Formats: sequence, C-alpha cells, structure tokens
Amino acid sequence: MIMNFTGALLSMWLVAAGQTLTGQVVVVHDGDTLTLQSGSSLYKIRLAEVDAPEMGQVFGQQARRFTEELALGRRVRVNISLIDKYDRRVGTVIIEDGRVLNEELVHAGLAWYYRVSPVRNPRLQRLEQGAFQNRLGLWVEKEPIPPWEFRRESTLPELPATASQVDYDRIFHYGMVGNRRTKKFRWPTCKHYRLSRPRQALIFHSRQQARDMGFQPAKDCPR
Repeated sequence: MIMNFTGALLSMWLVAAGQTLTGQVVVVHDGDTLTLQSGSSLYKIRLAEVDAPEMGQVFGQQARRFTEELALGRRVRVNISLIDKYDRRVGTVIIEDGRVLNEELVHAGLAWYYRVSPVRNPRLQRLEQGAFQNRLGLWVEKEPIPPWEFRRESTLPELPATASQVDYDRIFHYGMVGNRRTKKFRWPTCKHYRLSRPRQALIFHSRQQARDMGFQPAKDCPR
C-alpha cells in the first residue's frame, strides 16, 4: 500500500513537471539562481530541491562561482516543476555534458538537499550524505546554518492557496505538512500542529497541492 501511495504521488508530481526550457545562461545570481535567455526572452531560474548558501553566508560566494564555472555562457535545459510568485521557473538544470547542476552542487557540498517535495529524492539524499561524510564544502563547518534558517523571519508568512502564490525559498516557513495515514494536512496555526509525526509527514507548498494529492485540512485548523 505504501509503495502504491508513493507511486501515485510521484506520478502526480511528474505530471506537473511537463514544461521544458532551453537556452543560454547569461547571469548567475547565486549558487541556486540564474537567468536564462531563450530566444529573445529572459527567464529567472531557481534550482529545484536544492538550497545553496545565501550570499551573506559562509560558502555563498563559492557556490555562485561553482555554478558560474559549470553553467555561465553555456546552453542548458531546464525541466520545470513550478512557477512561483516571483515568476521564477523552478526546476532541474541539465548542462551541456549531461550532468545535472542541482546534483553537482550537492555533490560538491555547496548546497543542501532541500526536502520540500512530497516525494523524496534518494539521489540527492545520497549525494548530500556523501558530501557530509567527506567534509566537502559547507560541511567543513561544525554547525553550518541551513539557508532556509538564515532567511527565516519572525512572523509566519501567509499560507499559499496555489502554486502561483508560493515563494519557493519559504516553503519550510509555511510549515504545511500532511499525514500519510490520516490524509489530513496542518500548518503552524492549527491547534495540534506539533502532533504531526515526522515519518508520516509530507511537505506541501500550497493548499492546492495538498488537496490535489487527496489531503484535507484537519478539523483543528482555522477556516
């Protein structure tokens, strides 16, 4: 049953990831954000499922240089999973030699595996574990601060209703989690939010995503 449920989630996730862009990388803003020129149009790209150190953090500059070395001035293909509220195309970036930029950053210890998809990515998980074990990049630090914690604000952000309202960098801040067993989802203002069990939890970026996957708001949540 668990395998069938996970397979269904994966299928739904892949259906949403049907768009592809090809073009030349003309600007690298930081380790996980770049601008792509496709024809006469420019597109802001945010790498999916990875989170590189912010420019004000240790290894932020190194992460940007790494992405510049692999992608700047080169043609890439982007498999898009969503378009967020800032009109960023969030996706997987494949460089000319077939390597996946998202994976290369994690492999080099210059980005974290950003676990914000309802479906786990075993490859990114293995790459992160390997970088950690070999003390590569940011993992030389005794207690590296995850970028999402570095960005965290004191007030809770408004819960997105749809994918178009999502700030991809703040998905953890929304705190929307679903329970596999009960098929209910909660967020920080729900009365029993802290009762969600990590092993049963799925991360959602919006109410729409949770509902599309068959989840309903828990009764203890505000309407």
